[in-house]
Amino acid sequence: MRYLSPIKLYCRNRFFPLVVTLLLPITPLHALEQGVLLAAQNMIKQGQSLEALDLLTPHEEEYAGDTEYDYLYGLALLDTGEPANAVFAFQRVLAVEPNFAGARLELGRSYFDMGQMQRAQREFQVVQNQSPPPSVLQVIDKYMAAIESRSLKNRQGWRGFLQLGVGDDSNVNNATAASSFLGFDLTEQSRETSSSVTSTLGGVRYDLPLNFSSKLFFKGSINHRANNQASFTSTLNYDFLAGYNHSFGNSGDLSLALQAYSAEVDGDFNNQGFNLTGQYNHQFSAANQLGFFIRLGQVDYQPDFDIKDIDQTLTGLSWAHVFAGESRISLVLSTITGKDETVESDSPYGRSYNGVRLSASFPLTHRFNLFASVGQTNSDYEGRFFGSDELRSDEQSDASLGASWRVNKTWMLRSVIGATKATSNIDIFEYDKNVIMFTARSEFLP
Repeated sequence: MRYLSPIKLYCRNRFFPLVVTLLLPITPLHALEQGVLLAAQNMIKQGQSLEALDLLTPHEEEYAGDTEYDYLYGLALLDTGEPANAVFAFQRVLAVEPNFAGARLELGRSYFDMGQMQRAQREFQVVQNQSPPPSVLQVIDKYMAAIESRSLKNRQGWRGFLQLGVGDDSNVNNATAASSFLGFDLTEQSRETSSSVTSTLGGVRYDLPLNFSSKLFFKGSINHRANNQASFTSTLNYDFLAGYNHSFGNSGDLSLALQAYSAEVDGDFNNQGFNLTGQYNHQFSAANQLGFFIRLGQVDYQPDFDIKDIDQTLTGLSWAHVFAGESRISLVLSTITGKDETVESDSPYGRSYNGVRLSASFPLTHRFNLFASVGQTNSDYEGRFFGSDELRSDEQSDASLGASWRVNKTWMLRSVIGATKATSNIDIFEYDKNVIMFTARSEFLP
């Protein structure tokens, strides 16, 4: 049995000129075959890969499928700037000898030169698990560092979006349909009011990777909703968020984020808030993911509504499942539990609440998607309203159905119809609401 001697591995851009000893068994071949392979081997060793390619190419039809030939042919292709063709040669080798570490290392190099970093990383990791000699590990370590460096560079930067929407809302102020309560006539602002809606939402995000698995992220957005026939309910919201995310590879990720926001109603300041949120997602498999989050926050209203100021604690649990098969239908089941503690001792707005929601997505094509959602939230208040002998208790149910169409890589169109029904043991807090909206969203990079 004969073996190929050490081969000097050169990257096309001379990224890592290192000598790596790769042992490749050559099975007994007739004299012509041995002469061609040994001549090509010597040319590659001497840096004459182009000459080796000229020697090997005429024999491809005859030798393709032979591991020794495919390996040397792949090396010659790779070193002469043809990594895409080299991939096929190395894949032929591995189809016959899946444990041939040298061919898998060169396959990783080929993917690297093609810019396919995830595939390159996967091949290098397989070689690492085969306990190769130290010289090979040095090569892999340097490639892995280069992949990380490129990945960090590619992941760093900002992106933005702009979304425009039009629609109709049957009850923009979430108010009762009754005209009077406790013998008093209700003003327009306190009664159900319908209106056409125009919305504008824009935002930016900036990601700053710290290493291969961790990053800082920053988000900012402005959201304006004009209720054209009920301007007293039009809103303008400012939102800023800064956070940290750590990925555990295929097993999940952890994030911490601090959010600050401010809301205006009819052009005047209404409330502002601060939230600290921690979230953990665990990936059991490609089809199942479990998520958990906890949020601590504070909501501060304008002085005339200080009675509504609260400190908030909210926790949630979600489970997502993607069904097998071509349909790729997905379901998400989520639950929340929260507690609002009032800042003022005589405020009736303290409450405990819980909710559940089931969402589904039905991708008909890679561009067109149907989605639906149903949910319910129950709230039990700690104070009495309007002199009632009963503590306030509310129940809110909602359902929505929609479709989205990705026009191209930049634009997405979306339509949704939704209905909400709120019931309460205090009549004035009961209402019905129907909404239809059409939006166009554009995402952009600098």
